[in-house]
Amino acid sequence: MLVYLAHPVVSDPTGNYQKAKRIAREIVNRYPEVVPVSPVLNFCYFREPEEREKIMKCCLQLLSKCEELWLTGQWWNSNGCLQEKQFAEELGIPVRMYSFPSVITAAE
Repeated sequence: MLVYLAHPVVSDPTGNYQKAKRIAREIVNRYPEVVPVSPVLNFCYFREPEEREKIMKCCLQLLSKCEELWLTGQWWNSNGCLQEKQFAEELGIPVRMYSFPSVITAAE
């Protein structure tokens, strides 16, 4: 199952890249049926904030191919994560919150 991992970036790019890697690794180890897709790691070559629009376009296109969206970190403080959540809900993609060590169903 392809799972899109939404995680904040802009507030602390270096720290958030490290957190995203740790979360993806945790998920692979705990849920062998899940293939985590991390836009934080996939699109780290973009320049933030200069290419923000391009980044979000790529993120949403990638999200549309995934089976679920898992919100991670302090997603509620991230405009990008909030946009991804809204997009997933509009497409009918299940949205969950991931908080180690378990997935909490249905993000409100």
